[in-house]
Amino acid sequence: MKCCSWRNVGSLDTGRIGGDGGTVTLATSSGHLGLALGVDAAARGWPAKLNPAWPARPCRSRAVSARAVPTERQRLHASLGADPRNAPEMPMAEQNEGADKTEKPTSKKLKDARKEGNVAKSRELTSTVLIMGWLAGGWLLMGDMYRRVSGLFEQALVVMTQPFDIALRTIVPLAVQTLLAMTLPLLLLAVLLALLVEFLQVGPVATMKKVTPDLTKLNPVSGIKKMFSMDNAIELVKSVFKSVALLGIGGFVLWGMVPNLLHLPFAQPAAIGSAIWHALKWIGIWTIFVFFFVSALDASYQKFSYIKKLRMSRRDIKQEVKENEGDPYVKQRRKQLHQEWSQQNMLNAVRGSSVVVTNPTHIAVALQYEQGVDDLPLVVAKGEGHMAEEIKRVAEESGVPILQNVPLARGLNAKVEIDDYIGHDFFEAVAQVLYWAEGMRQGELRPEPPEFVPPPEMRTEIGLPDDAPAPPPLTDDAAIAERFEDPRDPMR
Repeated sequence: MKCCSWRNVGSLDTGRIGGDGGTVTLATSSGHLGLALGVDAAARGWPAKLNPAWPARPCRSRAVSARAVPTERQRLHASLGADPRNAPEMPMAEQNEGADKTEKPTSKKLKDARKEGNVAKSRELTSTVLIMGWLAGGWLLMGDMYRRVSGLFEQALVVMTQPFDIALRTIVPLAVQTLLAMTLPLLLLAVLLALLVEFLQVGPVATMKKVTPDLTKLNPVSGIKKMFSMDNAIELVKSVFKSVALLGIGGFVLWGMVPNLLHLPFAQPAAIGSAIWHALKWIGIWTIFVFFFVSALDASYQKFSYIKKLRMSRRDIKQEVKENEGDPYVKQRRKQLHQEWSQQNMLNAVRGSSVVVTNPTHIAVALQYEQGVDDLPLVVAKGEGHMAEEIKRVAEESGVPILQNVPLARGLNAKVEIDDYIGHDFFEAVAQVLYWAEGMRQGELRPEPPEFVPPPEMRTEIGLPDDAPAPPPLTDDAAIAERFEDPRDPMR
């Protein structure tokens, strides 16, 4: 803080500051010797002094702010070698993106939920299929059940005259055998149907998360909230609907059987069994129909509720992408630094190149060839636009010869990558260019080589009209080696 031309000194308690001419002091006004501090006096060569007797006046200078804590983006920016003050801050709209979860869950979110056993399935559909399976199994096993029960009662009538302990040892094993024979097939059918329906709904899921003890489930507050949740409300509605539907089905079937029931007292005993079978048959059919209807609605709701519970905010999606692929800002910064390093390496390679071939303004390609070291000429740098201008600038500063040859520059830029040798199509033209460049270095005045005439298939690729015949390419290895043995003589 700077308080100039003040004659007042302030206190630390009231936050006041003052000074005397060129002196800046701080003091307490508690009546005893105060603490003095030279605020800006040392920098200006002013003496700092104590003076607790002066009256105080509020200081109108700007308060000194505390040092700002660097943000995560600033730390990342600094770790990449850049000024953290230039790191962009998160926009306010992006900061508020985590408030509402309106986006569909990503595939990773669904996979993570599946690993925890959290899947969309309808228990109503499973129970409906089980009921249908039991009814179908009972109808198929009805004849066998009738025979077994009849045999059990016949055996009971036989042992009625025997002592109790003997009759008990005879009837109990037979009764257990009959019970198991009647129930085990239905239980096995229920297990198989349950596994099949669950597999068809959610596929294979193997997790121990659902059976692992979780103390948070014992939280009474969470239990009360769950009691009044939407899922429980839906379950209550389903239960009430099924109960009302079953009562209605039973009443409807019995109402339709009233005329027949009135004649049962005058009918044969077999008619009673027929009436009961008729009533149970239609009650079972309508019950299955109603349960399947409820199951279809429940399956749709469970799928909707499952997706809704896993919804994500935009910030969640960005955080997931950042965890999977890295921070986009860091990736962009690394890519930028990599491009800068690559460009700098190319410019360093231009300084040691043999010649630079230009378009003349849009493309520049630097070639390097040293007799006895390189087998063939090598493209050490190339670029378009601004990079081409940089290559030409560095070449001029380093004294590298620059030659304008539009077809050759376009062809090398399109067909040869950096640090790759030139192809057969360029041998003749590049040999003449290297011969000319060698003369430029030695101060000899040599004629510029003619423009490169690319083959027809290359002319279209590099954007040149197909109006000139192509020279025959060099295909003989001995001729190629002889041509680049001495670049000063292209006709050897």
